[in-house]
Amino acid sequence: MLVCRLLIPELNLEYRLHPALSWFLGGLLIFLALFLLTFYLVRKDGFRTNSEIRERLRLQKMSSHDWKFALFSTLAILLLTGTIMGISKFLHAQYGIPEIETTPPFMEFEPFRGNERYLLLVWLIMFFFNIFGEELMWRGYILPRQEIRMNRFAWFFNALLWILFHICFGIQLMILLFPILFILPWAVQKTQNTWVGITIHALVNGPSFIMISLGVIG
Repeated sequence: MLVCRLLIPELNLEYRLHPALSWFLGGLLIFLALFLLTFYLVRKDGFRTNSEIRERLRLQKMSSHDWKFALFSTLAILLLTGTIMGISKFLHAQYGIPEIETTPPFMEFEPFRGNERYLLLVWLIMFFFNIFGEELMWRGYILPRQEIRMNRFAWFFNALLWILFHICFGIQLMILLFPILFILPWAVQKTQNTWVGITIHALVNGPSFIMISLGVIG
C-alpha cells in the first residue's frame, strides 16, 4: 500500500521519472521482496537442497493434464474478464453508471513511443519477479500450508488473501480481477503444481500489458 500510494507517486513528482518506470521500480521492490522472502521461509522450514525446495514449492514438470488445465483456466479468466467489462459498458450506456476503472492512478501512462519502448526491458525484469514472486509465495509456499487445515477449500481462502494483497488497486479494479483471483488458486490446488499458476499468471498479464503499453489496445 505504501509503495503504491506514496513511493510510486513520489518517483513521478519528485524525480520526474516516466510514470511506467516509477511503477516498474516500485513493483520490483515489492515482488523481489516476495521472491526472496519465499526462499528464506522455505529454508527456515528445513528445506535446503534444490530438489527439496522444488518439491516443497510444488515446482514439478508440467504434464499434458496440467497444460490443459492452465490453458482452459486462462481462457476462462479472459472470457469472464471480458464479460465483466462488457456488462460495465452496457450499464454505462443504458443507465449512465460509470464504467469500471481498469487502471489504478499509480499505473496510468500513455503508450510508449520511440525510445520509450526500451522501458519494456525494465518491465521484463519486474514481470519476472511479479509472476514468480507472487506464485511461489501464494501458491508454492502458502497454499500447501492452507490445505492442511482447509482441505479442498484452501484455494478459496488463498484467493481471499490474494485479494487483500491487491486491495491497493481499488475496489473497481478488484471486481475486474475476480476471475483470475479465484480461478488461478483453484487450478493450482486441483493440479498440485505451482507451474500451472505461473503459466496462467504470465499468459494473462504478459501479452495484455505489452499490447497496452505499445498502444495496440486501449
